[in-house]
Amino acid sequence: MGIFNTVSPQERVDFTKNLAIMLKSGITINEALAELAVQSDSKRFSEVIKRVMIDVENGTSLSKSFGKEEKIFGSIFVSLIRAGEESGTLQGNLQFLSDWLNRSTDLRREVAAATMYPKLVFGAAILLGGSLALFILPKLVPLFGSLNVELPIITKVLLAISLWVQEYWLLTIFGVVGVIAGIIYINSFYVFRRLFHIMYLHIPFMGEMLKDYQRALVAQLFATLLKSGLSLNESIHIVSEAATNISYQESLRVIHGKLVKGTTLSDSMRHFGKLFPNMMISIVSVGEKSGSLVKSFEYLSEFFSKEVNMQAKKIPTIIEPLLLVFIAVIVGFVALAIIMPIYELTSSF
Repeated sequence: MGIFNTVSPQERVDFTKNLAIMLKSGITINEALAELAVQSDSKRFSEVIKRVMIDVENGTSLSKSFGKEEKIFGSIFVSLIRAGEESGTLQGNLQFLSDWLNRSTDLRREVAAATMYPKLVFGAAILLGGSLALFILPKLVPLFGSLNVELPIITKVLLAISLWVQEYWLLTIFGVVGVIAGIIYINSFYVFRRLFHIMYLHIPFMGEMLKDYQRALVAQLFATLLKSGLSLNESIHIVSEAATNISYQESLRVIHGKLVKGTTLSDSMRHFGKLFPNMMISIVSVGEKSGSLVKSFEYLSEFFSKEVNMQAKKIPTIIEPLLLVFIAVIVGFVALAIIMPIYELTSSF
């Protein structure tokens, strides 16, 4: 169980996989839910499963029972369970869902792993520069003052910042927390969150990987939903809600509207060439014409997942020189602020 008593993506993956296996082996849904509630290491998730089990025992359908816990399981989970109940393919849909959740979790991990190295180096540079400025520089000031050394402007600026932090450290902490809270608050407004999401897709090196991540996610969802028996209109509505970037959410809603009016999926996607490349649109078009749209999306899912994986491995190599320059600037600035007064002191002798 997480720090904030939440249910992790891996817990949902394991639950879905185990539920599919149990139902396939002949165990009833009530028995399976009871067993999974006991097996869960998360107290909150165990309580959620028990609530679903009680609803099912009271005669509520499985999809409606999971629908009451949609904040935990998500709309895709509930929609696939409902489709499985209606078509009599619940076991198969659970397996599709398990596979999708597993692939989606792997994709998120690859993106997180790709950004971990820059985050660590950035944090180390700030920590090193801050330590020199806060603990080393102030101890040298009395020496400079006793020898009547005129401090360079770079030293005065850094020293002023250092003394401010030492004197008003509590206020500084509140200030940093306030800035973070302000960013989180601003992000709660759709207009600002939309702006941030557009910016993410234009970040050098990272933007293209984030686009491929969204393309892989969309393709995975389409393949899973269509394979489970949902119609294209039903599927695209779910996909538009499940995409994690607002630009893709909005584009898919527009595409959905064009589909309802009779436009093909591939033709609708052509209006968003920056989000969906020609290669992707062409393969979707072939799938529509040949009646093998599921296979087309499965191929696209695998292709873009590999692209994300490859780009994730390249990013540390690409960013490393930039990070080295950044570290040199940060540490060099602090080092000059310390060394320049010492140099002036020695040259006066």
